[in-house]
Amino acid sequence: MNRPIKCFLLLCLSWFPLQSTSAPQTIHIVTESWLGYTNEDGSGFYFDVLKQIFPDENWQVEIDIAPFSRVRYLLNHERADMALGFYAGDTTKAIYSDQPIEVDSADIALTPEMAKNWDGIESLSFKKVQAMLKYRYDEFIDVPMYYGESSSLVEMLDRVNRGHIDAVLDYKPSMLAKAAELSEPRQFVIIENVFRTEIYFAFALNEKGKLLKAHFDIELQKMSDSGELDRLFRQYVGPDANRL
Repeated sequence: MNRPIKCFLLLCLSWFPLQSTSAPQTIHIVTESWLGYTNEDGSGFYFDVLKQIFPDENWQVEIDIAPFSRVRYLLNHERADMALGFYAGDTTKAIYSDQPIEVDSADIALTPEMAKNWDGIESLSFKKVQAMLKYRYDEFIDVPMYYGESSSLVEMLDRVNRGHIDAVLDYKPSMLAKAAELSEPRQFVIIENVFRTEIYFAFALNEKGKLLKAHFDIELQKMSDSGELDRLFRQYVGPDANRL
């Protein structure tokens, strides 16, 4: 065995807990809060997956909930070990899990006029469209839009509600939860599943990130093969939901 390979194997053994008596390894995970996925009370599909892959007896998991713009920044600068909910093709400096955790479906809030004439994502051509900071839908949707981002979902929904913009891309549960905070009665119309893309968990681009990814990929495959991954997904999203 040559020296570089031997050193790498020793590093692997030092990271991964092989005995129950070893000290738990610490993982710093960052994520935005998404209803049903990363609820602030610690429940949700993503969090339940993490609990099974990184059980308490072997891992000390520290989770920070932050806006997605902050999540990307922390992972990009290796100030977090792992982050949740990244689109395929995102240019963040990170390593992606081998498998997607799910296929994401984004929803859209439209002015009543836009909703009447909605004919799929092409209807956004040259329309004023907004989304949360760092969601960067303009990089994944191949339609020319007057696209902008904001840190406030309520403010964006207020704009589409008044007809100042044409559409807001986000998620129906989040948009409905914010509807009570609108400055005027709700006028906008929500259409579901207008944009789909694979979602991955991502890891810091360093040695620790590579080792965490290797462990995660093995355990996620076991959950997929056993059907546990799909069971958890249906538990939170709906009995007829299809993860992929």
